[in-house]
Amino acid sequence: MDFEQLKIFIAVVEQGSFTKAAETLYISHSTTSRNVAALEGNLNVRLLIRDSRGLKLTEAGNLLYREGQVLLQKAQELEAAVQNAGSGAVGGLSVASVKLYSHELNDAYGQFVSSYPNVVLGIYHHELSEVFGLVSRGEEDLGITFSYSLPKELEDFEVRKVAQEKYCVVVSQGHQLASKKTVRASELREANYVSVGVQRSDFTRRLEEEILKDRPKSEILSVPTLESLFLQVRSGNGISLVPYPMAREYGENCAVLEVEDVDTRFDVVAFWRKDNENPSLPLFTKLIEKEHV
Repeated sequence: MDFEQLKIFIAVVEQGSFTKAAETLYISHSTTSRNVAALEGNLNVRLLIRDSRGLKLTEAGNLLYREGQVLLQKAQELEAAVQNAGSGAVGGLSVASVKLYSHELNDAYGQFVSSYPNVVLGIYHHELSEVFGLVSRGEEDLGITFSYSLPKELEDFEVRKVAQEKYCVVVSQGHQLASKKTVRASELREANYVSVGVQRSDFTRRLEEEILKDRPKSEILSVPTLESLFLQVRSGNGISLVPYPMAREYGENCAVLEVEDVDTRFDVVAFWRKDNENPSLPLFTKLIEKEHV
């Protein structure tokens, strides 16, 4: 049985559609459909029935879904055990990460260095726009980034969701909005605004356009880095819209507010090349997968 086909089949069942499974796995719809069809062909049995109400598991499909989850988990555990056999794992693992604070990642990092003390874990912080290229070129083993910064199709990569996050608004402690926990977009349109300018992502731009409603560029203070942005906010020179993980990292002495009427959700993801042969890589990725099966 092809484990990649099995993994895709399980994702289709869990997501309830081929389209959503493809988005979750960062592959194309055609690749998803083709792999499930190949799995059915290899097993010579129908696994899914498609009708107007969506997808329905056959008896064989239900059995494969239940036992397939166990099989994949056992295969991952066996692979890690074989790689870690003998005197223990040695070597190194390099991580290219955006600068953020994440409970889930910190737990995984802590478990990894405790379990594999002879593997040197190197975590290197980079700009959001740099992380994918570093992993794609093989300069780093693993990338930690935000889902909206990745290409739409990632056939050569494995991608795992680490956590779901949101954007938030940061203001100075003395700002008139600082006492609030949540705000509506309309409450933000009269305040001075600080942006990281050309470095911000398309996702950030779309959120800013929705919240700021075409405010003139002359009313927006553009700064080169996040450090500069938070310095301006703390000084009371404006407010800004930033990812929660970065607000945790940089937002000391700032008030953090949630935008209640705009969907600002995104995923923090880990990704790596499928052809990466570093034996330390699956030792780390299994820690993430255990939390997000």
